[in-house]
Amino acid sequence: MNQAVLQLDPNSELRTDYNSIRARVAVLEIPAGKLQVSGKNAVQFLNGLVSNEVNTLQPGEGVLVAFPTLQGKLAALCRIYNTGEQLLLELDSINREKIFKNLSRFVPAGEFFVTDASDSLTLISLQGKRSAELIETLTGQPAEAAECKISKHELAGADVWIATHRRCGEPGFDLFVEAPAAAKVREAVLETGKVLGVREVGDAAFDIARVEAGQPREGVDAGEEYIILESELEAAVSYTKGCYLGQEVIARIHWRGQPAKRLRGFLLEVDALPPRGTELFAVEGQMAGRRAGELTSSVFSFALNQHIALGYAHRYCLDAGTEFILKQGDAELGRAKLVELPFVKS
Repeated sequence: MNQAVLQLDPNSELRTDYNSIRARVAVLEIPAGKLQVSGKNAVQFLNGLVSNEVNTLQPGEGVLVAFPTLQGKLAALCRIYNTGEQLLLELDSINREKIFKNLSRFVPAGEFFVTDASDSLTLISLQGKRSAELIETLTGQPAEAAECKISKHELAGADVWIATHRRCGEPGFDLFVEAPAAAKVREAVLETGKVLGVREVGDAAFDIARVEAGQPREGVDAGEEYIILESELEAAVSYTKGCYLGQEVIARIHWRGQPAKRLRGFLLEVDALPPRGTELFAVEGQMAGRRAGELTSSVFSFALNQHIALGYAHRYCLDAGTEFILKQGDAELGRAKLVELPFVKS
């Protein structure tokens, strides 16, 4: 393969967006679902539905959880924050309606209430190496470094909840603000951040950075097609909490073996980005010549100057350096080599 044809214009808008994430501060548009759960039994109610501990959260703390299916697969990934006033749930927009309807079914049975705040709350995400500096300048207080912490601040005359959330390997923060005030807060962020090189960036640059960081995206790299542990989402699972839907399957896999396949990174030798679902065929070992996985996301990495991908490999093919042939139907698209994640370390 001619690697020279892969190089992209270093002065392109996409490259500039990408550099903002890696070296400065990027402002991202995140169309997330936002749900608010309140009431006397809110914590107990949620704790019985998700894979991680909710009942230990103190005000200002959050946790990554999964809503599993009965088969232990991923119905939705979610961050739950205890604001001290209520529980704020942030999840991918593709799961907003599904999870809201699921939670609402239980409301008549207990003293808790569920509100879909997706339209009334705006999420402004700051991602990048200097994002903590910008948060400190905006708030006048040191930025919280630990993941899933949340606190209230006043910005541009509005109350803003700021949560730590590294979405693509670099330091990152999500700002939750009432929709009517979002434009003023965004303007304040961009104006204050000029000295730090703040820039609004598109989804393409974010996708490159999050693949380099080995972060799966729901509906692409993770979802109801995959068991939670196959998608390397152990951070969303507690093995000491009480019962929840899908717990038996997840616990059995964790304690007695390993998933049939696992999410991994791949260096690609290709002339063009292979589509989602491109099949991996093992070159050597006991799986030689057989289908051994599939790709889910592929991008051109500016950091590595090479095409890379996320995807799933059979449990017999998980060693770094394992090589595969890429196929779509009968057509051979190139080669892939399995590598440890992340591709790029912050």
